[in-house]
Amino acid sequence: MKKRIKYLILSLFMIAMLALSACGKKADSESSIPEEVSNQLPVQAESLLNQLYKMDDAELDQVIESVEQNGQTAFAEGVKNFKSTKELVGDLVGIDDTKVSASEGNYVVKVNYSGKNRKSEMTLGFDSKTNQVAVFSITPKYSVIENMEKAALNTVLGMGTVFIILIFISFLISLFKYISVFENKLKAKAKEEPVIEVATVNEPENLEDDLELVAVITAAIAEFSNTDASNLIVRSIKRVKR
Repeated sequence: MKKRIKYLILSLFMIAMLALSACGKKADSESSIPEEVSNQLPVQAESLLNQLYKMDDAELDQVIESVEQNGQTAFAEGVKNFKSTKELVGDLVGIDDTKVSASEGNYVVKVNYSGKNRKSEMTLGFDSKTNQVAVFSITPKYSVIENMEKAALNTVLGMGTVFIILIFISFLISLFKYISVFENKLKAKAKEEPVIEVATVNEPENLEDDLELVAVITAAIAEFSNTDASNLIVRSIKRVKR
């Protein structure tokens, strides 16, 4: 197990050294590829892919841990990607073709291969500035029918979500009619409740404060009628408006 891991890391190191050493060479143009690189990089990349397929999940986990400790995070993510898609692609059947391209002094290797279940592509990219693997990815390829099935599924899920939301909104709108019913019930209940009226009691007029006035009026009546005042009883005094 350890020998496989060491061999895989060594293969990666050789590929990186080959690509980065080529980056330092002068070329006629940015897209030109030295003959040595165009011959060696495909071989090393294919060897790397074969080594990955020979490893089980435990060995792949050790590779991920080892390269992460060395700061090769991009390569670690690529190994994780390979591990997650290995079952989807299936066992390696054969390598279809390998291409090397250059851009601004950086090299990219693409290995197209066939698995038992489907075709896939491995991409390796190297950054001349950081002297590390910048890109490492595994991209399974799907057939036209599978792509159509995915598109149809996404369409159904999207439309289904929209319809569910519309149905929910319609349900909420249908509940609005019950709001007025609830308000009417509250109003009716308020009308049925007895209204407590506060009665105002008019206090009787207190004539004690008007005793002097009564005495004067009684004396005046007795004098005018030529009668003794003791025989007169004043029961009430009413003011006449004029």
